[in-house]
Amino acid sequence: MQEAGAPLGEKAHLERWEPIPVIFKDKAGRDRQLDVFFAPRERGKGIMPTATTYGYHFKKACKGAGLVGANGKPKYTPHALRHFFASTALANGIPIHEVSRWLGHKSIKTTVDIYGHLVPGAWHRCREVMQDAMRPVPVASDAPQAPEEYEEVA
Repeated sequence: MQEAGAPLGEKAHLERWEPIPVIFKDKAGRDRQLDVFFAPRERGKGIMPTATTYGYHFKKACKGAGLVGANGKPKYTPHALRHFFASTALANGIPIHEVSRWLGHKSIKTTVDIYGHLVPGAWHRCREVMQDAMRPVPVASDAPQAPEEYEEVA
């Protein structure tokens, strides 16, 4: 049975891959647990992978896949994937407030400031809707016409 709100792909993923509970201390020193779908880093300053760790493995994967420029450096970064995701979603009509939430932005203003130019079609569609709403209602040709003269009532 599918979990409420979980897409089929997510359900299949959850059935195949169990999350790993990672316990760590937050900035205030309190113990926190986060269920993650990647192998935690066991050495270094903590057990949570850092952006540097992700970047290192991502570069290595790009090089292994041949996704490098003439200078031998990877053509893409993890952050480039984030921009690709957001740009593609918005260009294909996903509402900006949903993309904002998926990106983890604290405010939709951040998303609008970065990606707002990718949804100009929404403004055009809105303008058309408003213009249509303000147009006069067309008179039907078969509507009854008022008589030219009135008869006197006795």
